[in-house]
Amino acid sequence: MNQGQNPGGENRGTGNFKLNIDERDLATGTVDLPERRSQPPRPEYSANKAYLTEKERRAEKKAHKKRDKLKARKNRRVFALVWVCMVLLVSFTLASYLIQGSNDFFAANRTEGTTEVTIPENLTSKQLAQILYEAGAIKKPEFFNLYCSITVDEEEMEWFQPGVYQLETNMDYQDIISTLQGGNETKEVVTVTFPEGTTALEAAALLEENEVCSAEDFLTAIDSDDFDDYYGIDQITNGSSKYYKLEGYLFPDTYDFYKGEEIGSVVGKLLTNFKNRVSDLEDKIAASDMTLDEVIIMASIIQREAANVNDMGDVSAVLHNRLDFGGEYGIYRLECDSTTYYPYKRAEDVPETGALSYGDYDTYQIQGLPAGAICNPGLDAIEAALEPNTEGDAASYLYFCHAADGTAYYATNAEDHEYNKQLAGLT
Repeated sequence: MNQGQNPGGENRGTGNFKLNIDERDLATGTVDLPERRSQPPRPEYSANKAYLTEKERRAEKKAHKKRDKLKARKNRRVFALVWVCMVLLVSFTLASYLIQGSNDFFAANRTEGTTEVTIPENLTSKQLAQILYEAGAIKKPEFFNLYCSITVDEEEMEWFQPGVYQLETNMDYQDIISTLQGGNETKEVVTVTFPEGTTALEAAALLEENEVCSAEDFLTAIDSDDFDDYYGIDQITNGSSKYYKLEGYLFPDTYDFYKGEEIGSVVGKLLTNFKNRVSDLEDKIAASDMTLDEVIIMASIIQREAANVNDMGDVSAVLHNRLDFGGEYGIYRLECDSTTYYPYKRAEDVPETGALSYGDYDTYQIQGLPAGAICNPGLDAIEAALEPNTEGDAASYLYFCHAADGTAYYATNAEDHEYNKQLAGLT
């Protein structure tokens, strides 16, 4: 049968229809699609910040800078606070360390007792400090070593005598050095008592009488600048105006000395005891509107003028009142008999020949307090100078006198004072 003829006998032509198929389309396997042109990445925005305007972006940038500034300022404050705390901590630590060293230098707060110390030959200051520390004679070996380095040269280090020593644990640094340089020879100990109100001249006589040192050496020492580092002495501003610079600071008490003891050790004991007894009153002194030196000067007059301890508060009231408001009543001087003959106590104490000059402290001639103390007051007189009696009439007392038996009479005006003098048998 002919392909161009259908079963019905009709012939149909195919026309011009063509189907073009590429051979590649007939191939089997994966088909590589043409690559799409890459799109630039779209900026990421949060749901709340999508497509910010230029104005909004500037506002956001400004807010960010402000937050950064606040954060930086806060960090600076925290840093400054930490720095200040560190400085304060270091300062307090250093101050505490220096105070402890100073206390050890003056033998403050050390318990009384004795300790045995063995000194070898050819020792250094550092070795000596360690030996004394281990024996309990000192508490701060580094401070003792520093003190030796300053005050004892290489030649003087050879003066330390080897041997076994019995040292008192309440000796200051200079006492220890003087003892160890003096050798381990047996020295006789003498006990000397300075009563309250003892003057420098009387103290010198007592020391010479007990063969501790000469009166001349003692008086020269207490009028020198050799003890300016001691408590109280470092606050004196008019040393050249005083008769004896250390008068008032030679605390009256009972002391043990060696016969022939080094003069620096003798004076050092008196001044160290003064610090130990008076330093507890620092708060009261600060609240008194007086310097420590003024308190001691006032106390020395109270010590000499009062008949007894109970009388001290009223005598103090008279002195304070005269200084505070005496001028309102025409009173411009203290007018205390005890000051007239200083450095002597009374007229009868002035020698007929060779007398020292006197009168510079006479409160009948000068206004206010004298330049220095007229004796060495005890603790009761010092406390009375700080706390005068202010109760009742005592707040207005301007005059006082005493009978021969010590009976005291006080007055607020000149008329009553004249009457009291009659009662006391003084006129």
